[in-house]
Amino acid sequence: MDTTEKLNKFSHMVMKEAQEKKKEIITQAEQTRNETIESSEIEYLKMAYNKIQNAIRKIDKSINEEVSKAVVESKQALFNRRDEIIDGVFKNVRNRIEAFKKQDEYRTFLEGQLKAGLSQVGEGEIVALVDGEDISLMQEILKSTGLRARVEESDELLLGGCILINRTKNIMSDCSVISRLNQERASFLENYGLSIE
Repeated sequence: MDTTEKLNKFSHMVMKEAQEKKKEIITQAEQTRNETIESSEIEYLKMAYNKIQNAIRKIDKSINEEVSKAVVESKQALFNRRDEIIDGVFKNVRNRIEAFKKQDEYRTFLEGQLKAGLSQVGEGEIVALVDGEDISLMQEILKSTGLRARVEESDELLLGGCILINRTKNIMSDCSVISRLNQERASFLENYGLSIE
C-alpha cells in the first residue's frame, strides 16, 4: 500500500512536472511562433515598402522625363515661332531697304556713308566695296564730290552702303546696311523682349 501510494505520489509528481514542462514548451513555442511571425511581418513590410519606393521613383522619373520633354518641345516651338517673327520682320525691313535704294534719297545716304567711312580710314589707297547695282552711283558720287577711291563690287551682299578699305594702312570701315541690319537683328531679342529663358 505504501508502495502504491508512493508510486501514485511519484506518478503525480512526474505528471505535474511533465504538465509544467508541457506548458513551458507550449509557451516557448508560442513565443517563438509570435516572434517569427512578427519578424516575417517586418521583413515583408520592408520588402513591400522598398517595392513601393522603387515604384514611386520610377513614376517620378517617368513624370520628370515627360515634363522635361514637354518643356523642351514647348521651348522649341517658341524658338521656331520667335524665329518666324524675326524673319518676317527682317524680310519686311529688307523689302523697305530695296525700295529705299530706288529713291533719290539713297544717293544722299550713300554719299554720307562714303564720307563717314573715309574719315575713319584716313588717307591712302582707298577701295570702296559696293553692291553691283551701286557701282555707277558710287562713281558719280566720287566724281561730283571730288573724293578719291577705287570702286569695286563686294563679294558679299551689302544691301546698300559701302565698305571702305585703306590698303596703305590696312584699316577698314564697314558702312554697309547689312552690317547694321545684322547688329539690329542681334539686339532685336533684347530690345523687344523676345528672349526665351
